[in-house]
Amino acid sequence: MLRNRIHLLLCMCCVFLCIPESSWSKADSSNTTVVRKDTSKPTIMIAEVILGNEMPLQLIAKTDAAMAIALGASDRFRYIPFAARDSVAGLFRSLHAEPTAYNVGQEIKAEAIMFIRMRQLGNLLRVDIQAKTGNDYVESVSGVGLALLRYRDSSNAIVYDPTIVEAIQRAMCSITGDSNLYAHVEDSSYMVFPAEPLVFLNMKFDNKKQKSSWAIFQDNEVNSFYALQLLFESANSLKHVIPIDLDTRDSVYAIKQIYGVENYVQSSKEELKVLFDIGFVYAINGNIEKTPDGAELTLTLSEITSQSTLKKVKSLTAGYSDDSMEGFKKTAIKLLRRLLR
Repeated sequence: MLRNRIHLLLCMCCVFLCIPESSWSKADSSNTTVVRKDTSKPTIMIAEVILGNEMPLQLIAKTDAAMAIALGASDRFRYIPFAARDSVAGLFRSLHAEPTAYNVGQEIKAEAIMFIRMRQLGNLLRVDIQAKTGNDYVESVSGVGLALLRYRDSSNAIVYDPTIVEAIQRAMCSITGDSNLYAHVEDSSYMVFPAEPLVFLNMKFDNKKQKSSWAIFQDNEVNSFYALQLLFESANSLKHVIPIDLDTRDSVYAIKQIYGVENYVQSSKEELKVLFDIGFVYAINGNIEKTPDGAELTLTLSEITSQSTLKKVKSLTAGYSDDSMEGFKKTAIKLLRRLLR
């Protein structure tokens, strides 16, 4: 009796999930090809969403919509929304049966049930997904997705929605082992690829050999912040890295009570250890040296090692002769894009 009643409810809730919107007008009794094709896709249900303490509870509901968008963009999965899941759970309760994730997943015929943990660190969103699959959901595969919280509304409150979708997409690339899962989407805003976080460490100034009155050498504290912020903004449009802004970097330092980091001096081992432990593997630092003909900017891409050291991956240098912050900006942008090419 329980199984029959739940099966009837599922038929009512999921009929529209079986037919893509573009095919509704074509879904008649003589055209069942689309239905058979779509129902062959693995069905996914979210079992639980756990939020970090600093995150608003309404993000649980937003995760439902974000997962539907992320899975729909891949066109490889069917998604059971919270409304259908909760209706089945409610029916279990009405019949005095326990609506566990396992029971509901089995009844709803989900090939995978997902447990999601979402945390925020500064302006960085991290989504951890554990997918339980196989008979009795005993097999497990996990994925992590990172994305930057770039959007604010008119009251300067964070708009989480697009970032949750992006982070889930990256987690799904990890779970499926397919870095091109979203390479062929029609809407370029959903063309997401796996990406590594990239942190900006310091910008040092060297005018010992050539004493200079150039503006860039006059205020190390202000100009180093400006230079690193400029590099962050320049990397923000790249799809294969997740640039970490200075506020987020300093939030990581604050976890270990590291405060007042100077952006124009070499990073300490303690700082590098904190960054490595949080999962930041790649970093950029810079050096500006005064020369007789102007100045030379060197940017170095490094890997942060488990020994709290920097292992150089690539380094590039470019000279410029324009004594202005605009001259530095043009050179820095070109050099960064070449470095990350």
